[in-house]
Amino acid sequence: MKTPFLPLLACVGLLLTSCASFEREWKQSVADYRSGKTSAPAGPWEGTWTTATNGHSGKLRAIVKPAPGAPGEYDFRYHATWGKIFSGGYSVRFPVKRSGGVYRADGTKDLGLFGSFGHKAKITGQSFEATYSNDKGDLGKFSMRRPR
Repeated sequence: MKTPFLPLLACVGLLLTSCASFEREWKQSVADYRSGKTSAPAGPWEGTWTTATNGHSGKLRAIVKPAPGAPGEYDFRYHATWGKIFSGGYSVRFPVKRSGGVYRADGTKDLGLFGSFGHKAKITGQSFEATYSNDKGDLGKFSMRRPR
């Protein structure tokens, strides 16, 4: 009778590992930013997300890094909370274009079971504002700043 619990334990283990991994990377990203090792659009960001179509919202953090071996592209690792008790994350890679002191990161990513996700972001030295959508019709926004 113990076998049905093995998949559940494996899922819990993966979630905890993912959260711990994000926390380690977050702390390093904040330290790098504070020491001047990163600048926009890279580094840590924190704030909120809100879905206009259903009113859902929560806290949001992101770690942005240049994509290895892909000039002009960046990896965005997001970690969000919702319902005050749930959290999760996902990563996407989008091209980033610079115009003066403003960076634009627009793209779409298939998140498998969770459908398609797209965002149009405007990033400056201290501000990360984005609109997002998915193939289920949800529309919303991210609003983030640098951690204090």
